[in-house]
Amino acid sequence: MSLPGSEETKVLQANPTPGERIEGLDVWRVALMLGGLLLHGSLWQPPQPLFTVVGLVSSAFRMGCFFALSGLLCGMALRRRTLREWLVRRLVQIGLPMSFGWGVLCPSVLMLARWYPHAPVPLMFDWHHVWFLVALLMYAPATVALYRLDDRRGMIGNFATLVAAGSPAQLLLRLALASFVLMVWTRFLVYLIAPKLLVPMLGQAPNISGYLPLYLFGLAMARSPILGDTLWRSVRPAAAILAVVAALYTAVMLTAPMSPQTYQMHGLLRMVAAALCPPAAFALIYRSAIAMSKVHPLIKKLCDASLTIYLLHLPLLLALNAALAPLHWHPYIQFVVAIAMAGGLSYVTHVCIVRQVPLLSLIVNGRTESWPRLMGFRWSMLRART
Repeated sequence: MSLPGSEETKVLQANPTPGERIEGLDVWRVALMLGGLLLHGSLWQPPQPLFTVVGLVSSAFRMGCFFALSGLLCGMALRRRTLREWLVRRLVQIGLPMSFGWGVLCPSVLMLARWYPHAPVPLMFDWHHVWFLVALLMYAPATVALYRLDDRRGMIGNFATLVAAGSPAQLLLRLALASFVLMVWTRFLVYLIAPKLLVPMLGQAPNISGYLPLYLFGLAMARSPILGDTLWRSVRPAAAILAVVAALYTAVMLTAPMSPQTYQMHGLLRMVAAALCPPAAFALIYRSAIAMSKVHPLIKKLCDASLTIYLLHLPLLLALNAALAPLHWHPYIQFVVAIAMAGGLSYVTHVCIVRQVPLLSLIVNGRTESWPRLMGFRWSMLRART
C-alpha cells in the first residue's frame, strides 16, 4: 500500500531507523500530560462554564492519546534495546517516580485539601495524578507479552493484515469499541467485587484498562508501517468522529444540564466520548507530529522537565489556591495565576534542584542517566547478559 509523492515520504518518516526520533511525538506527549495543569486547576474552583469545557475536553481524549503516544515511543525505544533491558529501565523510570508520588505527594495533597474550602472531601487514599504512572507500570508486562507473541506467532503482522483489509474508519471504531468494552467491564467488576469503601478510590481503574488497547496499538505501530499508513489516512473519519461527539456534548449540555437527575446520563456520555475520541484525536496528532520539522529549544527544555512539573504541580496548585482564596479574586483570575505560579515553581524546582542532584533526578524525573553511577551498575553488563 503506497501513497503518492511526498505523502508516502512523510509516512515513512514515522518509522525511523534505530537511533532516530520523531521529536513531534515527544512534544505532543508532553503537551497532553501538562494539559493536566489546566484540568487540575479547574477542579478546585467554583463552577464556571470554562471549567466545565476544560473537564469535558480533557476527559474526552487527553489521556487516551497520551497512552497511544507512549506506546508508540516505547516501541521505538525497543528498536534500540532488548526486551529485558527495556523492562529494567522502565521499572526504574516509572516505578521510582510513582513511589515518590504515592509516598510523598499524595499524602501532601491529602493534608492540603483540608485547608482549602473548594477542595472536595479527601478520600482515605487517592492516587490523584499519579494514576497514569500506575497504568504505565502495569502496561510494561503487556509490552513484553505482545512482543514475544509477535516474535513467535506474528501477532502484529496478522493484526496489520486485518487492518489493511478494512477502512481507516473501521480501525478507529474497533479501537474505540475495545476501549469502551474494557471500561464498562472494569467499572462493573469494581462495583461487584470491591468493598464499598474502596470503590471511590478505584475511580481510575476503568481508564487504566480502557486505554490499554490504545497503548498496545501504539506499540504495534512501531513494528508495522501498515498501521501507521492506515492511521495517516484516517484524518477525515477522525475529524467526523470528533465533530459528532462535540455536537452530542453541546446538545446534551443545552437540553439537559448537569444535575443529580442527569448525572448518570452525563457519566455514560463521558465514557462513550473517552472511548470514541482518543483514536480519532491520535490520528490527527500523529499527522501533526510528523509534520514538525523543528522544535524550539524552550520546548525541548519543557520536555525534559515535564515529569517533574506534572508530579509537583498538584500540591503546589492546592497550596496556592488556599493562599489566594482570602483575596476573593474572580475564579478565572485565580485559575490563571495559580496555574502560572505552580507551573513556574515546578520548572524552577526541576532546573535548580532536581536536575542538579542525580538521586532526585532519578526519583522525581525518572532520568536513568545517573542510575549506573548511583548503583554501581552499567547497562553494558546487562546487554552482555542478554
